[in-house]
Amino acid sequence: MKRPIIGITGNERPNPEDEFAIMSYAAKGFVEGVKEVGGTPIILPIGDADMARRYIQMIDKLILTGGQNVSPQFYGEEKTIDSDDYYLERDLFELALIHEAIQQQKPIFTVCRGTQLFNVAMGGTLYQDIEHHWQDSSAEYTTQKLVTKSDSVLEKIYGEVSHINSFHHQSIKDLAENVEVIARDPKDNTIEAITTTDEIAYLGVQWHPEFLFETRPKDRMLFDYVVNRL
Repeated sequence: MKRPIIGITGNERPNPEDEFAIMSYAAKGFVEGVKEVGGTPIILPIGDADMARRYIQMIDKLILTGGQNVSPQFYGEEKTIDSDDYYLERDLFELALIHEAIQQQKPIFTVCRGTQLFNVAMGGTLYQDIEHHWQDSSAEYTTQKLVTKSDSVLEKIYGEVSHINSFHHQSIKDLAENVEVIARDPKDNTIEAITTTDEIAYLGVQWHPEFLFETRPKDRMLFDYVVNRL
């Protein structure tokens, strides 16, 4: 049986030992998580719109990973926080990937920043800064509670109540018209997972299953769903 080819968006950062050597990379957990459940992972380096079209032609499904803040220009706001953690080229490239994946009817799974960007791509907005969602402990530990929507795919995987890791200081504010919430943090009602209400095959989460799949069966099940059933 053919192994699904899963495109994983790459990020760029300066090499900490040589600022002039820019690294193109993706978190290894995405690569290993996809491999573990029978997929073939391919990291997609940042490119232009034409490259986005060709990448989507090559793959069966797309994973948008975490990283920098989404530029508020894409949801009609000025920057209101003291941060330089933005990367316009990445925003433009991943927005093109989302557009192409929808046009070519390729399923999309998003994590953290990727989930925020998808909501923006569909016409939604973000909170530029929220509190209490960046844990101090290691990413392999869960620190926050998750409540899932009844009969959603995440309830089938995680149950009605579960726990997640949390590394985000931005979150979804106004939902796009074709997006619905399927999980929240019950403490402050922060949106933790979304899906679409139309024909777009999509699932997005705010936590980081790529750090947990080796030790938590629920997060391995999430990768299995994304690679084999989404």
